Amino acid sequence: MIYKYRTLFIMGFVLLFLCGRNILIHRFSSESWQKYPEKRVDMVDDLLSKYELMGMTQEEVISLLGQSTDTEYFKTENNRVYYLGPERGLISIDSEWLVLEVQKNQITKVNILRD
Repeated sequence: MIYKYRTLFIMGFVLLFLCGRNILIHRFSSESWQKYPEKRVDMVDDLLSKYELMGMTQEEVISLLGQSTDTEYFKTENNRVYYLGPERGLISIDSEWLVLEVQKNQITKVNILRD
């Protein structure tokens, strides 16, 4: 009987540890976003839930996210593109990108795209 409860306690503790760790890994911070670009895919949902990017100026976005990724993927003269990392899911074939469309120095559209 005691063995059963001990096993349940250990399993519960492991589950709480993994869930708590998962929340910390997926939390957005400007410093982590800029320092670990390959982990952005884990932070982007938290970013979008905490910050209203639409309506921000380009300067505000640069202050928050840093310079956009130097790439030709999805790039036009009226947007900012940020590499997020390998696409989420069981089989990661493509990459995910945060694409911010800009009109008159303000973000007017926010998309997450795959290449």
